[in-house]
Amino acid sequence: MTYQITKEIRILHEQDDWDYVFTTDEYGTVSVISSEGLEAMTGKTTTIYIPKDCIQHFIDALEQLK
Repeated sequence: MTYQITKEIRILHEQDDWDYVFTTDEYGTVSVISSEGLEAMTGKTTTIYIPKDCIQHFIDALEQLK
């Protein structure tokens, strides 16, 4: 039997009913899953995959938009 240990970070805005879930896989790829309102219940979400070697560039771009 194999096990996978993962880390999940969730940004949740309960009042406006949206969230972002950040997870990573065994290769270091980060997945960002976005859902809003009924999307979360119906499984209609948007997923962005960020390769391990691109994570810092992604963070840098977000910092510039802050």
